[in-house]
Amino acid sequence: MLTSIRSINDSLIGQKLRLMGRQLSYDSTTGLILLFDANKGVLVDVSLCVNYLSGSWLREHLSTIGVIGYLEASSEKLPIPTLPTHTAAPALDPTLVIRALLVEHAPDIDMDLWNMAIEERERSR
Repeated sequence: MLTSIRSINDSLIGQKLRLMGRQLSYDSTTGLILLFDANKGVLVDVSLCVNYLSGSWLREHLSTIGVIGYLEASSEKLPIPTLPTHTAAPALDPTLVIRALLVEHAPDIDMDLWNMAIEERERSR
């Protein structure tokens, strides 16, 4: 299901989602990245997707990435990766996480256009 980060909520738990966002921070210990768009964020577990070829999007602050994975709920709040200095934390639910099956570096994606297309699709339902 195509979705935007701002549309993620409890009603989508268990669903396979495809979304785009910018990587704000990454914690190599937990395998979690904080993916955001505008003022909304979501935690993404990328531990199944990280290998020696993932270097560019892991190290590039604010890189645009596409994620396909399942939204899961955690019984406990997950640790939020350390934010860069002077960066405001986006609003997020620390009990929701996307277990990524695929992560792609997508530097050419226009996030505004992506979000407009998602909004139009949701309106047409």
